[in-house]
Amino acid sequence: MSEPPQRRVNSVPNGITLTLAFAMGALWLAGQNTGGANQMDVDAFRQPVGNGGAAIGAIVGVIALNAFFVAGETAVEALRNLHLKQRPDTDEPRRAKLQALVDGKSKYVAACALGNRFCRVALVFLSFMLAQGFAPGLADRFGWDFDFRSILVGALLVAIPVEVLNLMIGELLPKSYSALNPSKVGALLYPFIRATGTVLSIFALPVAAMANLVASRFGGRASFETPNQTEDEIKALVDSAEETGEIESEEKELIHSVFEFADTVAREVMTPRVDLDSMPVDTPAVDVARVMRETGHSRIPLFEETDDQIVGILHAKDLLMAMVEDVEVRVRDLMRPPIFVPEGKSLRELLTEMRTSKSQMAVVQDEFGGTSGVVTIEDIVEELVGEIVDEYDEEMPEVVAEGQDTWSVDGKTHLDDLNHEVGATFESEEFDTIGGYVFGHFGRQPTMGETIEIDGYRFDVIETDGRRILRLIVRPAVPQGV
Repeated sequence: MSEPPQRRVNSVPNGITLTLAFAMGALWLAGQNTGGANQMDVDAFRQPVGNGGAAIGAIVGVIALNAFFVAGETAVEALRNLHLKQRPDTDEPRRAKLQALVDGKSKYVAACALGNRFCRVALVFLSFMLAQGFAPGLADRFGWDFDFRSILVGALLVAIPVEVLNLMIGELLPKSYSALNPSKVGALLYPFIRATGTVLSIFALPVAAMANLVASRFGGRASFETPNQTEDEIKALVDSAEETGEIESEEKELIHSVFEFADTVAREVMTPRVDLDSMPVDTPAVDVARVMRETGHSRIPLFEETDDQIVGILHAKDLLMAMVEDVEVRVRDLMRPPIFVPEGKSLRELLTEMRTSKSQMAVVQDEFGGTSGVVTIEDIVEELVGEIVDEYDEEMPEVVAEGQDTWSVDGKTHLDDLNHEVGATFESEEFDTIGGYVFGHFGRQPTMGETIEIDGYRFDVIETDGRRILRLIVRPAVPQGV
């Protein structure tokens, strides 16, 4: 189980206008206290700091400016190269602007985010200036002493409406619109965003660097950007979409398979050497043709001396063409050189290599150069789309329910597949299949009828070939409900 992805820490706190307003008010009162510890110079506080109308106008202007910062930040965050590819009709000047925003995303997002915080701080001071004009009138109207009570009520009468207006007009509205129309907003605000990036990034980048220094001590990373969605988050979104009926279960499985594909290696999908229908390289052509007919294989691995030394791959098409021409056929002359890959080669790399070499089959080798098995293009594709059954395949499920909490399991069943079917948690660094897993716990080749208990499950060996376990019965060691 992979560890949950680390979250990046936002380097600047979010909306705290009211809290800052009260704090600044307390500091202002402390500065106005000229008559002792409990005596306030009321006349000094009654003097307005500035014109009330000008303060209101400035508040409206700051909220509007904040809306630009929020819209720009949201648009740049949402922009991806995908937006440009999905809009081939976009004219070149507009495309160039959007590409510039994508390329400089970190700088522009940081600058707009810092501009947003500057606006919040400005609203605090402007709100306090406006509140100072309300406080004396409130005290006179209600017959209060001009004390902290009238100051607090005045601050609330200003701070709450300002905060609500800023939240609606300066935050939610521009953020919602920009999230839905990032390309349109990005192109429209490009001059503003670029100017903001040029001016404020001088302050934003050092702040981010200092925040990173602090956050790194807690295992995080400070950033003004919204983190990209992780693999686990995308899988969760896909699962949710499947539950709500937006996508089919087959589509969900395909998307999950794509993520797992990159982590799957050749050893996990290969056909083991003991299951190969390989033949000596000097086998008569007619005998090879007979095996191809009986097994339905279109390719047969050929070996020299032992099946651990595969030297070529014989294609049925090549053999058929040679036999039709009625010439003396030697399979050694018809075989094609195989490609050899290590057990740990990822399927993504292997698929690329096989496509480049135009090979349908690769020989998987262990660390000592011995043959572990073979893997085909079909094996790789099946990891994405599931089992592909052709006219020669005998379709027999690897796991068959035999009754309540009892399963008949093919020894070649992968541990992960068995875990999924029965709800177990079998894990092994050494073995991939349940047959190998049980064999490892026996420490020897078991015989038919032998039983062993592992991790709360009982395994009954019901079929072997003398070298490996072919089939088992799996059931809980303690029956459910007992």
